[in-house]
Amino acid sequence: MRLSREEALLLANEPVTAWANADVEYEPRSAVDVFQLRLGPADGMWVAREADRRCVNPSMVIEARRAVEGSPADQDASDEPGSEG
Repeated sequence: MRLSREEALLLANEPVTAWANADVEYEPRSAVDVFQLRLGPADGMWVAREADRRCVNPSMVIEARRAVEGSPADQDASDEPGSEG
């Protein structure tokens, strides 16, 4: 059952029980993890400028950078900061 915009707005004002005959369309979504990231002023400004230049969300810039550099699981243990190797 595909609703027009007007029908959807009318149903939005009715109780949920009025939706009993509506079909729910499910879309598969990939799992996403969210991590808080604290950047220094220079790195934060670089991400903001790069996101503006690309006309994308800053998280897209960070994801693209991570894809280029690889994930920590791709690096050898000797590549850790402060280790000699």
